[in-house]
Amino acid sequence: MNNRGQTIFFILMLGVLFFVLALALAPSTNSVVSEAMDHAFLDCSNSSISDQNKAVCTSLDITSFLFTGVIFGLAGILIGGVAVR
Repeated sequence: MNNRGQTIFFILMLGVLFFVLALALAPSTNSVVSEAMDHAFLDCSNSSISDQNKAVCTSLDITSFLFTGVIFGLAGILIGGVAVR
């Protein structure tokens, strides 16, 4: 039994899983964020909204990029760690 080979293969599988998961979740997070930003109460397209609503719009705007980027980063760390070994 080659435990090191099994470990490398398992980490590679996890990296590919995170990569596919990020690809699958990116469109859904974008649609959820766009629905939240188009809400009449928030009205992100209006330039005269309050500072609190501007902060919420900014955080919603960066959410999909940050969420997808973190999952892609985890996949890159796992796959890159296997390549170094």
